[in-house]
Amino acid sequence: MTHDVIIIGGGSAGYAAARTARDAGADVGIIDHGPLGGLCILRGCMPTKAILRSSDVMSLMTRAEEFGLQPVSAKADLSAIINRKARLIGEFANDRIHALKDSRFTLYEERAEFLSPHEIQAGAHKLKAKAFIISTGSVVSHVPIAGLEEAGYLTSDEALELRDIPQSMIVLGGGPVALELAQFFQRIGTHVTLIQRSAHLMSQGDEDSARPVEARFREEGMTVLTNTQLHRFTLDGTKKTAHLTHEGKEITVSAEVILQALGRRSNIDGLKLESARVEVRQGKIAVDDTMRTSQPHIYAVGDVNGLHEIVHIAIQQGEIAGWNAVHPRSSPRRYDDRLKAQVVFTDPQIAGVGLSEKECRSRKIPYRVASYPFDDHGKSLTLGETHGHVKLLASPATGEILGAHIVGPEAAELIHELIAVMYYHGTVHDLALMPHYHPTLAEIITYPAEELADRHNSGPTIQRTENSTDLSTDEVHP
Repeated sequence: MTHDVIIIGGGSAGYAAARTARDAGADVGIIDHGPLGGLCILRGCMPTKAILRSSDVMSLMTRAEEFGLQPVSAKADLSAIINRKARLIGEFANDRIHALKDSRFTLYEERAEFLSPHEIQAGAHKLKAKAFIISTGSVVSHVPIAGLEEAGYLTSDEALELRDIPQSMIVLGGGPVALELAQFFQRIGTHVTLIQRSAHLMSQGDEDSARPVEARFREEGMTVLTNTQLHRFTLDGTKKTAHLTHEGKEITVSAEVILQALGRRSNIDGLKLESARVEVRQGKIAVDDTMRTSQPHIYAVGDVNGLHEIVHIAIQQGEIAGWNAVHPRSSPRRYDDRLKAQVVFTDPQIAGVGLSEKECRSRKIPYRVASYPFDDHGKSLTLGETHGHVKLLASPATGEILGAHIVGPEAAELIHELIAVMYYHGTVHDLALMPHYHPTLAEIITYPAEELADRHNSGPTIQRTENSTDLSTDEVHP
């Protein structure tokens, strides 16, 4: 059989590509061996947010006296939490399955492997297409640490199905999955020890975005060990022990279970990309900004290309590839990461858009920066949510906002105002002039904007050091 476009993988990126290509008039085939629904719906964004809501409510219940209420004895029922999650995810997955089985697509529920750059095998079906779009997502990485396999561990997939609350847990990793699940289990009654190799959590971002989260974790009773070196694991009966170096000292940490959350890798095993002569670099499918691979008629979108493992970006890439696959001779659509955004749904939340200070320094991009803390903001004080700050980075020449970062209450929602302003290449002057209702969390954004607007093209230059955690307003020229 022959199609105009064949999509391999029916998750968020794949479905976006299929829908875009179909709407452009293409005959579209989709190959997905299942379970249908995609990572975000089945084992990623949606199930984690469902269970985090339960632990957030429990956390507020334990703070009842802080708000003048009688203390509440809250106890988590993990099985009931998972039942609620499963019900919601079942509904989301059914919607996606219904969409994939739309009669305007041809769905092959089979595994796919390339036979050549223009031919693919899907079960018993040998298929050809004018263009292929690979959107097979990612799978959990298995990191070689001595004794870890023998000790045994959970991945995030298994952690989302636990029915009994572990008494203790070692969490390996400092990225979004590790942080969200670590706080969830700590809040429902597990004693969690979080182990991170780097000097701070979320090591790819700025240090000052991680520190408020680390502080909150420790306040809640979690043991947070950063700047560590893991040596090995041992198993003694049911006790799993990590042997590591922390701050120059050899220590051990033991727990009932280990959660291995050290990242994911591109899901390309079994695709036989060598038969398609598609280039793979460091385990990821190499693409350009049109989402084309080394074969101009083959595209790769979402987690499988490793550019940004974030759902809305995967959808954007899928739409770009879907359009370009159907219009190979027209001016191609291109991916631009100027507005790349990320959110971590911890408490406090971490959200960012655009450039970080680390990125500005590494690219030698001049910038000015100003921050304002939530513990000096009226609305956040009334809410009892005082961890974190808002930080803006602006061009010294024009005042255009280069990046914005929020760690604090409702950061996931607040960041969208800054995404909108940056979408239109807005400046700190624009942001400072925009009216904000009082009292709201959103009005905190105006404080660093006003500082930067006042200092635009004037004032002293202060160098912000790599390890600075000072949240005072300053200006930087790398």
